[in-house]
Amino acid sequence: MQLKDRTFIVSGGSSGLGLATTLIFLQNGANVSILDLNPPPSDSSTSIDSGRILFTKTNVSSTESLQAAVKNTLKWTQETNKPISGAICCAGIGTAAVSLPRQDPSATHDNLKYMDMALFDRTLAINLRGTVDLIRLTIPHMALNEPWGPDGERGIVIVVSSVAAYEGQVGQLAYSASKGAVRSIVLPLARELGQKAGIRAMGIAPGVFQTGMTVPPKKKTPAPAKKEGAESKPKGSAGSRASLNTEMIQYPTRMGRGEEFARLVKAIIENPMLNGGVIRLDGAVRMPSRL
Repeated sequence: MQLKDRTFIVSGGSSGLGLATTLIFLQNGANVSILDLNPPPSDSSTSIDSGRILFTKTNVSSTESLQAAVKNTLKWTQETNKPISGAICCAGIGTAAVSLPRQDPSATHDNLKYMDMALFDRTLAINLRGTVDLIRLTIPHMALNEPWGPDGERGIVIVVSSVAAYEGQVGQLAYSASKGAVRSIVLPLARELGQKAGIRAMGIAPGVFQTGMTVPPKKKTPAPAKKEGAESKPKGSAGSRASLNTEMIQYPTRMGRGEEFARLVKAIIENPMLNGGVIRLDGAVRMPSRL
């Protein structure tokens, strides 16, 4: 399916992998409806063509918010005559919590600490429910598109899983559960939507990529007191540490870049035989139990 003169919804399209996807869509003549809590950056370095972007402030864990965003997008497509042809579900959060918290030495059966289910529920609400909710709200509209090309394509759904779906680490119970579930919805969607409506479904499982989750913004904090004779070795974020661990990322031994993810999204859209699968994009990374 072509990108030119079509509209693609990108949840989480204002930053990270979603922003990289937005940019490659714009470079190839597509319109992009961004669903995010924050607007895309306005600095010139991103080369954003604001005339082909519609931003709707959206909480993907809220059905009402998603419904409003899709309705806003439909109105825009009627004005531009560029139909909704894809939903790229990049919105997500990374959370960390162990299932068995550290207990106080004096712990008894009456005062034990338990894993916080509120964090678990929030992770699934955004990463899994938000993905499924966006898909189910957009595919009926894609099914009304005029068939395109010799295969009669009408649209595509691309979800973002993670290598954590395969190799979840200590503390990633909620995150791995959500990304494992996202991985598992791809084939059922492809089996239903392909012959019924000419809509393909694919997933991408990124490894360690340069995003806000792996490379948090630098904070200006006072330097800790250095013990005499001690060597300073800042620990850094998990993602930055992973990028230097050659036992994890085989080649290339670095974090992935947003444009590399976006190029795969583009290739998936343009290749009609890519359907029903989840592609690992990870430099042959295999995650250890913990960093």
